[in-house]
Amino acid sequence: MTDIASFFDRYGWVYEELEPALWRSSFFTETEEEYDLYVMLVDDWVHFAVSPVLPPVAPEAVPRLHRTLLTLNQQLRLVSFALDGDGDVNLVASAPAQQISYHFFVQIVQAFVFYTDRLASELRRMATDPAYYSPLVG
Repeated sequence: MTDIASFFDRYGWVYEELEPALWRSSFFTETEEEYDLYVMLVDDWVHFAVSPVLPPVAPEAVPRLHRTLLTLNQQLRLVSFALDGDGDVNLVASAPAQQISYHFFVQIVQAFVFYTDRLASELRRMATDPAYYSPLVG
């Protein structure tokens, strides 16, 4: 069985096990925004999510935001944007549990931190200011 807790320990991140096979940790971006990282082990798969990267946005911003997220998904590596049932924008990744080594875990976590740091505030500004154009998110 994949030992997610030992991966967090080895990486040096504080975490809590919310329930069996579900862990939560958090991290800060360079702009001091805090985000939650969830890791869940389900049926031989490990699912990762930074949730939420962006809470639901005004209905008039949805088409532009969704186009941007779909475009960004073609450029991201290891992770992708997804919408949950509440309308939150999340960063997600999944992999077979048998393939999750410590080094792969670290790559996924680093990808989450990198993309959250680079894109979250740009997406938020784009979603709330229709006149804003970001060179990072188009």
